[in-house]
Amino acid sequence: MNRRETKVGLLACFAFLLAFPGAISGGLLIAPLLAFCALLMTPLQPISYRRIEWAWPLIPGMLFLLWTATSFLWSPHDNPEQIPKTVLGIPLYILFAWRVGALEGPWRERALGCLIVFVFAAATMFVFESLTGGHGTISFKIGFENADITDMRGLLHRVSRSLGHGVAVLVLLAGPAAILLWLRGAPRLAFALLALTFIAAMSFGLAVNAIAFVASALVVAFAYFKPRLALPTIFIALAGFVVIMPVFMPSLIAIIPESMLGQLPQSWVWRLEIWEFASDLIVENPWFGYGLDASRELGEGIQVEGYNWDVLPLHPHNAALHIWLETGLVGVILLAASLLAVGDVLGRQTTMSQIEVLALAWVLTSYACLLVFSYGVWQEWHQASLALAIAAVRMLRPEAEAANMLDTDKSDLEKVV
Repeated sequence: MNRRETKVGLLACFAFLLAFPGAISGGLLIAPLLAFCALLMTPLQPISYRRIEWAWPLIPGMLFLLWTATSFLWSPHDNPEQIPKTVLGIPLYILFAWRVGALEGPWRERALGCLIVFVFAAATMFVFESLTGGHGTISFKIGFENADITDMRGLLHRVSRSLGHGVAVLVLLAGPAAILLWLRGAPRLAFALLALTFIAAMSFGLAVNAIAFVASALVVAFAYFKPRLALPTIFIALAGFVVIMPVFMPSLIAIIPESMLGQLPQSWVWRLEIWEFASDLIVENPWFGYGLDASRELGEGIQVEGYNWDVLPLHPHNAALHIWLETGLVGVILLAASLLAVGDVLGRQTTMSQIEVLALAWVLTSYACLLVFSYGVWQEWHQASLALAIAAVRMLRPEAEAANMLDTDKSDLEKVV
């Protein structure tokens, strides 16, 4: 065991354990945590980089990041802080996932142990907060953050939103962790983890977490029977979704009956207004978009069921519309090309086990749901959380080999992708 492996192993354990306070505080601490760990992991010798098999899908991906940064030149938003967060942050998160996922031996076991500690601690905490109405978080905000107790409605809203963000982190990591427990001969613990995660996902008024959980379970079931098709299908669907969304969304909203709109939760009616408004803006400026972070400046006030709302609060709450709105057709083409390229590479893999496919299908589906229905594309906390989840997926490979999941026959549903 060399010193570099020890350093990476220590940082991996550090990251998974500190992800717990990061998640229960709304996920915001996870991004700087992973960026810091990735910087310390970064190999300084040029020969270290030559050992990496640089996948060609990185080319359109990096071009997309560069185009995104360039688009700030014509953005109405005057704060450039998002440029380094995106252009430097995403490569650091990728580096973390790549390096931690390559751990072997004792440090891999320790990192996986820390992953299990994190998911059970987070799941238990979120269920406790759900049962007590967020009592612990409310007490913390009043006692340590001097929250204004005269505005309890606003405080409860902030607490629910913060806890809901943390549950999103848990949902991303629960799938790989449950698969690991199953492979280690602990199916009851795996089901217990999924049950706790589902309860948490149904809590705090954020339907997107429940949608992500259920959709991930369905896609994993599909991947179990069609492992070779699963990952390419996911990436083709994501690329197509990004491209057609501005055309598809207004048509979809237009066919929703008024009677159904009246029965939807107020937050979803507001969401439909946001998507319709963003789609109209995209039609007015489709080629290059409005520039990075322009969504922060393009909103206007509306009334929904007697309440005043911002029709574009910070971002469109839909990843495809967000990309179109700020980077235009050029950004969409680069991102779609990158997604298709990744799907092609994964589809051609001959050494990827069904176990890895199931875990990755869970993570990708969860993440796609979170971005499609709720969060802004550039938010660092969920990008870093995705890196944590991808690292966990990559560490499952030895488990798959030990379970004889590689080079097996499809008759027992354990066919190699």
